[in-house]
Amino acid sequence: MGFFGDLWAKQHGRQLMLSATAFGAAAILLIVSAYQLLFLQSDADWGDFTGAAIGMIVLSSLILIVATPEFLNLRGYVNLLDELKQIDSTSELKRRKSEGDEAAKVLGAGHAVAWEDFLVEKGLKKRK
Repeated sequence: MGFFGDLWAKQHGRQLMLSATAFGAAAILLIVSAYQLLFLQSDADWGDFTGAAIGMIVLSSLILIVATPEFLNLRGYVNLLDELKQIDSTSELKRRKSEGDEAAKVLGAGHAVAWEDFLVEKGLKKRK
C-alpha cells in the first residue's frame, strides 16, 4: 500500500471527517484565489498577491484531485446507511443488510455502532 496508504488506513473511523475537511478547505481556497485572480489582480492594494493566488490555485487543485473521490465515496456510504434506515419492510432490510454492513465497516466509528443499534432495534441482529 505504501506509506500514505498505511497512514490513511490507520485513520479508520476518522476518514470521512478528514476528507470532508480537506475537500472543504481546498474548495474555499480555490474560490478565494480565483476571486483574487478574476477581480483583484488589477487593484493597487491586492495586485501583489497574484503570484500567491496562482500558487494557491495549483495547491488547492491538487488537494481537490486527491480528496474529492475519497470524500464522495465515503459520503455515498453515509447516504446508503441513511437510505437503508428509511426502509420499513423487514424483508427488504434483510435483503440489503449486507450493503449496510459493508458501509458501516468502511465508515467505522459511530456509523458502525449506529448501524448495529438500528439492526437490533429492527430485530435483525441480537445484542452482543
